[in-house]
Amino acid sequence: MEGMTYLAVAYLGMIVGLGIWTYTVFSRSNSLEDRIEALRKSLDKQVSEE
Repeated sequence: MEGMTYLAVAYLGMIVGLGIWTYTVFSRSNSLEDRIEALRKSLDKQVSEE
């Protein structure tokens, strides 16, 4: 039974780790999209001023 407990804890740990990793990836992706959008707006503004 001790082996099953270890396996269950390891499995739950992997699920939590995967959840944290997924959250981090999506968070960075949204941040990157915001940066790209800001850069596009900046470049559009510079082009329209010229």
